[in-house]
Amino acid sequence: MKFGTPVAALILMLSLQGRSEAQDSSATIRIAANPGGWRLEADAPPKTLRAVWEVSPSLVTPSWSVMAVQSISEGRAGWTNVVGAPPDTAFFRIRTYDTPGFNAQLDRLIVKVREAYPEATLLESSPLLTSTVSELPDGVGLRAVLHVAKGTVVAQQSDPLADPQIDFNPAPWLGDMLLPWPVEMNLEEAESLLRNAGFASEYKTLTLRRPVYPGMIEPYFIFGTPRFGFVFVGTSTKKVFREN
Repeated sequence: MKFGTPVAALILMLSLQGRSEAQDSSATIRIAANPGGWRLEADAPPKTLRAVWEVSPSLVTPSWSVMAVQSISEGRAGWTNVVGAPPDTAFFRIRTYDTPGFNAQLDRLIVKVREAYPEATLLESSPLLTSTVSELPDGVGLRAVLHVAKGTVVAQQSDPLADPQIDFNPAPWLGDMLLPWPVEMNLEEAESLLRNAGFASEYKTLTLRRPVYPGMIEPYFIFGTPRFGFVFVGTSTKKVFREN
């Protein structure tokens, strides 16, 4: 399994009390003030498909939190992110990739299913992991379960660039509630919330779903971790908690 390496191996950090521009060998990041807050601009390699913007209050003991994830279908060099009023001192970085990421890959899979089943609604989805990871690797396959008018569709894509295998089953899928799509959170933000909540960063399974169970009020990224069991990250509330 190949692990993702940023197209630009960026750790571009900028203090609001310091310079307004920083760069490494492959990209540049700038900060400009505007009436709505701070405008972050980055120049990255032209084949970039995904930009992950992060902020940390300190570099002594960095605690990187995802501010935004941007994804497009064709490569682009210029990226912009407008943030609200930040703290007095903040450090920013951007990680850029030539892969679309979990949410964008799932969106493409849903679009393919809806070509045959326009009414299809997502129930759950999981990457096809074969080992413990701390970040979703490049090239990993994806499985999605969708409710359709007369049953259930299971779509699996072992290669993100290949057409998925779509199988229909007339039986209903039990245990999950229908998910609104898109959800309000990208996987990269869920990974950072998991890490910053003290549950380390490693996981061996991952599922996006809303179980039919008391107290489950939103879609969750559910991480199967080696040390803490199943850990839930709410896509709307951003609450992080262990399975009871």
